[in-house]
Amino acid sequence: METKVALVVIYNHRYDKNIARVKSIYAKRFSYIYHVMPFYDGDKQDVIPVFESSYCFSGYISQAWTHLQGKGYTHFLIVADDLILNPVISESSIWAELGIDYRDSYIDEIVCFQHGGKRWWRRIIDALDYTPCQLGVELKGILPSKEEAERRFAFHGLPITPIPRKELLRNPRKKDFIKMLTRSCNLKYPLVRAYSDILLLTSDVMPKFSQYCGAFAATRLFVEMAVPTALVLSADNIKLGKDIKLAPGAMWTQYELRILKPYNLQLDKLLNNFPSQKLYLHPIKLSQWK
Repeated sequence: METKVALVVIYNHRYDKNIARVKSIYAKRFSYIYHVMPFYDGDKQDVIPVFESSYCFSGYISQAWTHLQGKGYTHFLIVADDLILNPVISESSIWAELGIDYRDSYIDEIVCFQHGGKRWWRRIIDALDYTPCQLGVELKGILPSKEEAERRFAFHGLPITPIPRKELLRNPRKKDFIKMLTRSCNLKYPLVRAYSDILLLTSDVMPKFSQYCGAFAATRLFVEMAVPTALVLSADNIKLGKDIKLAPGAMWTQYELRILKPYNLQLDKLLNNFPSQKLYLHPIKLSQWK
């Protein structure tokens, strides 16, 4: 299959100095690179300005789509600016290196609230409270109805049952314990959650995915629910971290961050000796690296 990949780099905050550094990392591997930056007012043609909270950066994607559509791209690789891809990943190698098909979209994980996770996630309360029916936002015909969304979840084998109350009672804040005993365990709209700083999307998925991302941003749904839910609602073929050859490289604890110690904050050293089994490393704060 002939492919044309757009690398879309998402900046949570305006940090113009990183544009050149990001470009230098990827310029030899990707022919088409876009920087999506909040409130950018400069003159760089490859920077797409967006206007949204970083908590809802799903809205960045929907706004950027108006600049990306119609340019003949077959795939969109979306990454955070503080995520560094393994140097073996390029516009031509990504499918072979991941071991996926050209028709597949990718996200690291899809976590169902019904199954819980390793740790309590405080935004489970936001998930229970969320409804797309909000004043000032007209989403009829924009988002799938609850019934349509439930059919999409069923297609992917995702549960739409109530959240087990034991998940709510994992809340470490004692002041909320009684509230958790009495509140409803039913989501008002089907939702999943996921780490969302890397995505691979096919061109046929992008129109609906971007539309749903924008709708979720408009209704203030946190990005780590908005992005994976939009993907479930729009894509038929989804691969996860467990399905690919390389391992996800998100580092959440000091123990996990120890992998960076040998590099002594030297970016060239990292790129020349990147952990071969990792798809990416995140976070890598470029402002701190030489």
